[in-house]
Amino acid sequence: MQPTVRTVLGDIAPAELGRTLTHEHLLIRFDRWRHELGLPAALRQASDDPRATAPITLETAGWVRRNWASHAENSLLDDVELAIRELRLFKEAGGGAIVDATNPDLGRNPEALARIATETGVQVVMGAGHYVEASHPPDMDTRSEEQLFDAIVHDVTEGCDGTPIRAGIIGEIGCSAPMTANEQRALRAAARAQVCTGAALLIHPGRAVAAPLEAMLVVVQAGGDPTRTVMSHIDRTLFDPADMVELARTGCYLEFDLFGQESSYYPLAPIDMPNDATRVDHLLRLTEAGFGDRLLVAHDICRKTALVAYGGDGYAHILTNVLPLMRRKGITDAQIDAILVHNPARVLAFAPSA
Repeated sequence: MQPTVRTVLGDIAPAELGRTLTHEHLLIRFDRWRHELGLPAALRQASDDPRATAPITLETAGWVRRNWASHAENSLLDDVELAIRELRLFKEAGGGAIVDATNPDLGRNPEALARIATETGVQVVMGAGHYVEASHPPDMDTRSEEQLFDAIVHDVTEGCDGTPIRAGIIGEIGCSAPMTANEQRALRAAARAQVCTGAALLIHPGRAVAAPLEAMLVVVQAGGDPTRTVMSHIDRTLFDPADMVELARTGCYLEFDLFGQESSYYPLAPIDMPNDATRVDHLLRLTEAGFGDRLLVAHDICRKTALVAYGGDGYAHILTNVLPLMRRKGITDAQIDAILVHNPARVLAFAPSA
């Protein structure tokens, strides 16, 4: 059987993907995360600033961008027509494919994603599994690992949410720092489903330096394949190049997926968020260390203020703004193709059993 990539419009050859962003959200309901373990109390409470409930305009966009967790609707992307317009900008910039990492806990919408893919011509790969515990369904405590495993396998091989539209990646699987018992069970089930279906596994690690390796240990102990595993959010989790190399040596893919986020006011932890130039430096350093075939990039767009319509850079930012920066810093076109074309095609390709 020839390798295939499973998109919301059906299976395609890996070569049909083109330039691919491996961690985005076209549609997402991102509100229950406010209760995430370790989140500062100020972010769990509604803001009394009138701008928190006002429409996002040129006058309020700067405040919302700086206080993105406080705005009532900033973390809700539910406008299909807007998603189509935004994704067309990516297509016009030379983009080919998007991994939509929205799982059921985050408001996955298979039919809407299929419509977006149809109208834009962009290949869309849909996620499966569970996010962090704060977003789990109310009955998660009663769901066994076997039930979680069966649900993921069904999503990949049969269809999602009562539709015949199938998931093409398992994730993003959410982990806190440290992982809760339910998160560990969900990750073990996802790792087992990875091996059963041949789909790649996409992990959202906790916000701690030890979190990615902790997650990889769970994957290995569950019988998962590190070389078919993508570790998201490297750029808000690891800051020492030595830690990045240590993680790369497990065989997993390192995903720098917060391009465009250059703030010094990241509210979810005491983290100094790197800028895009620093992210490119990390990519170059890891490539020179021999890990160029394990690198992926994206923006993780999950807020209105990241969209062009609201003053953000949009899904085309890497293609239009970051690629010139990469070339200026010495990353060759062949290395860029590895990161944007060949590595995504390799990790997303699988020969499913169904």
